[in-house]
Amino acid sequence: MTRTLLSARLVATFGAGALVLSACGGGGGAPSGSASGETPEPTTGIIGGQEDCDNPVEGGTLTLADFSEARSLNPTQTIASAFAGGTALAAVYDVLVRYNPETQEFEPHLAEDVTSNEDFTEWTVTLPEGVTFSDGTPLNAQAVVDSANWYLTNRGFEAAVIGPHLDGIRAEGDNTVVFDLSTPWATFPALLGQGIGMIVAPAAISGPEFQPIGAGPFTLDRYAPQEELVLDARDDYWGGDPYLDQLRFVWLGNDDARFETLEAEGADVTVLRDPGVVQEARDAGYSGYSTVQSLGNIIMVNNAEGRPGADPRVRQALALAVDPSVLNERVFGGVDIASKALFSDLSRWHAEDVEITPLDVEQARALVDEAKADGFDGTIRYLGNASPGGRDQALALQAMLENAGFTVETELLQSTADIIQRVFVSRDYDLSQAGLSITEEDPFQRLYSSFHSESLSSASGYANPEMDALITELQGTEGDERQDVLTRIEELFQETMPVVSLSPVTPFFPWQDDVHGVEPTIDGMLLFGDAWIGECS
Repeated sequence: MTRTLLSARLVATFGAGALVLSACGGGGGAPSGSASGETPEPTTGIIGGQEDCDNPVEGGTLTLADFSEARSLNPTQTIASAFAGGTALAAVYDVLVRYNPETQEFEPHLAEDVTSNEDFTEWTVTLPEGVTFSDGTPLNAQAVVDSANWYLTNRGFEAAVIGPHLDGIRAEGDNTVVFDLSTPWATFPALLGQGIGMIVAPAAISGPEFQPIGAGPFTLDRYAPQEELVLDARDDYWGGDPYLDQLRFVWLGNDDARFETLEAEGADVTVLRDPGVVQEARDAGYSGYSTVQSLGNIIMVNNAEGRPGADPRVRQALALAVDPSVLNERVFGGVDIASKALFSDLSRWHAEDVEITPLDVEQARALVDEAKADGFDGTIRYLGNASPGGRDQALALQAMLENAGFTVETELLQSTADIIQRVFVSRDYDLSQAGLSITEEDPFQRLYSSFHSESLSSASGYANPEMDALITELQGTEGDERQDVLTRIEELFQETMPVVSLSPVTPFFPWQDDVHGVEPTIDGMLLFGDAWIGECS
């Protein structure tokens, strides 16, 4: 029996540290802008809408003040996320599958259809006929197989999640690709909307150097590092000629600068993560796209043997001693959403009946004393960011933890890259400012990479057979059953505290009133194949 889950047409460690890159924007910045002091009613999806018009305007350049520079258009060297240059990748290569935030479903985009067998161990992708890459060569089944295998061999970001569960990829005729899995995977199409689903042309990978040749609506015009990336519209795009002439990316360093540029009409669209700046943009009435990323601001705890966090009593004491609401006030001026939950009440996956670890300094102190009696010297080292907000967070955490009996030694580094090196590469830390950015669209992926003992990407060293079993169960579960599994994951998370949650992050992608046709997809990426700029006529 074949189950059609999507309607038609609607072993590596590379980049593990990018989980921090895509998460720390809200976790370490100082409160920014003039927020009203009241958090708006939580909203996800398109906010304010995009006015429908009968006569789209053709021409012009749309400028996106992007969050991070895509220093390479090679999908194995750039993460398919809005916070690491993924929107530029999607513009050049397109995606086989798109996540629709209105239906909360994964739908075929470049693919014509995506179906699975009954137990989700075989996924079949049907390709439309007549689609070509920008160099004129056909996008057929063999091209997809070659591109996917190239992505895995070259250790693209999601390869660490896909590799352990993949038996092989095969072409059946010109227009059918089959992914054979060793583990049932109900949300496997989510991966087809990310790096492995961005299909590169045979010519892109056949020469001595990679060439950015894809099937997307835009092609590379010019790239000036640290200045701009300009893409030209294709006149033979499978989805119809784009309305825009060009798509331009610029990078301005921080949310304040990005929002100021939007306000000055120097950008048409931007990406915001800092809670204060998101609040300011929402208060200003901008339309745009909003989403939620759970565990967006956390205390990463090193669970490895020989570290204080290897003792579950220490991890629980950390959670009991920390008051996220105090951090919210001191670091974000009260506009953040303080929560120790894995999935806060902003998330569609929030578990209402699970007891969240409270603030209980006395109980924390008792657990620290127990650990000390068994040889723990009480000292724990915290790694943070030297920015003003990062310093405020470090000082507040130090006071809370020392009140519970810890001795805290704080080290503040100058850049996110330095933190990434220490946490995700050398793993030389006890505690660290970080974020895991678990997406609403498919929480399995980053739950697996962060907390499954077989994950090569986990920097926490957490290993729990019960959590492994729950994450594997989630992988093969669909529909309403997913909430039940995620509720049990939340319960075990609160019991074992692999990391300490401080808040989710609520990224916002505001655009000008004359921007139309932007389509969001997974992990905040935006699609511009149907976008245009102008007034409705």
